[in-house]
Amino acid sequence: MASDVRDLELDPAPAVEAGADRRRPTLVPARSLARLRARLGLGAIEDDALRTWLVSRAALVLITWAVIWTGFGAVAKKPHGWASVWQRWDWLRYYGIAAHGYSLRSRHGASIAFFPGYPGILYAVHLVFRSWVYSGLLISFVAGAIAVVALSRIVALEAAARGETGERARTAVRDGVALFVWAPAAVFLAAGYTETPFLACSLSAWLAARRERWLTAGVLLAGAAAIRVNGLFVLAGVAVLFLQSRPRGPRGWLRGWPLALPLVPVAAFMTYLHSLTGDWNAWEHAERVGWNRHLSYPWHTFANTWHYAFGHYLPAATAWEYQVEILATAVGLALVVWLAVRRRWAEFVYVLLSVGTLATSHVYLSVPREMLTWWPLWAALGVWCVRRPWLKTAYLTVSTPIMFTVAYLFLTNRWAG
Repeated sequence: MASDVRDLELDPAPAVEAGADRRRPTLVPARSLARLRARLGLGAIEDDALRTWLVSRAALVLITWAVIWTGFGAVAKKPHGWASVWQRWDWLRYYGIAAHGYSLRSRHGASIAFFPGYPGILYAVHLVFRSWVYSGLLISFVAGAIAVVALSRIVALEAAARGETGERARTAVRDGVALFVWAPAAVFLAAGYTETPFLACSLSAWLAARRERWLTAGVLLAGAAAIRVNGLFVLAGVAVLFLQSRPRGPRGWLRGWPLALPLVPVAAFMTYLHSLTGDWNAWEHAERVGWNRHLSYPWHTFANTWHYAFGHYLPAATAWEYQVEILATAVGLALVVWLAVRRRWAEFVYVLLSVGTLATSHVYLSVPREMLTWWPLWAALGVWCVRRPWLKTAYLTVSTPIMFTVAYLFLTNRWAG
């Protein structure tokens, strides 16, 4: 990956004609950029991932353009504002926390159900850009770029482990990232939601753990846990990676002390909620009251979701979303089984916790959004598409219309998971 950068740095300076200005100021930015790329470790696969990310952002712009013109009545003479369609659902809660702090009001669930990491980032970015909604969109854009770079490296590791090298490995990376950015719930990678900052921290932490850089992994996991409680699920997977490194003796075990860092923001938030409410389980209670999230037998969860999806109990648009929830859960369960069969225990533990908590709640809720964070899925799909090119076509044929529909529902302020 670094060979291109070295070639740029080692190329001899071109001959300069007599009388010409020997100073070539236009080369300085190029060389500076090459040095920066070298320091960041950016190579061909990262370039491919970033290009895919940018193209997918252009697609979301086109979807937004379609929605502001067509999504709000057949007789409207003017389109909706661009910013207004992104101020939906949980974004309003994140904005409220960042702008006004936590509230115990429980209209559709109290804000204390949301961890403080993302509102803190939003507050900091807003200090510079002075627009809440565009600050949220900017966070998602930048964090998403970091996430796809990290994902490209994870897919490259998967491809190498499966014996793919050279152009085939690069194709696996391109395919894995492309399928990720065109996932059914991909609109949440653009919205002012937690998916992209959580992924930026989690994927980078996973890479650091793969390289046994435990301090870096612990700090990044602390960031992920401050954003979403699922950071603790990633911690469980990283803990398996640490055990697989076979630490020996007190010194070997002490190398893993940074993995306790993710517990700090979670404990601090629970302590804060206790001081606010007098209840150590205030976060869990807020989840139960606001979204009816509570432990349930998995067959009851499936039956409840099936009733919502096909029982003509809810509006048709909402029922359709629950049909997508069932499909995403089936994909998650299949992924858990595949990881177990392959004895990929670190990834297995992470995905099992992610899928298991959703499959044993009252009803499947936000599973397509959660699927965005199952990076073993995107890594595996990237490699499979190299060996079975038809799979990419089949995936995009199914996922793209679902992605557009979910985006349309979200941007028109209807339930989208």
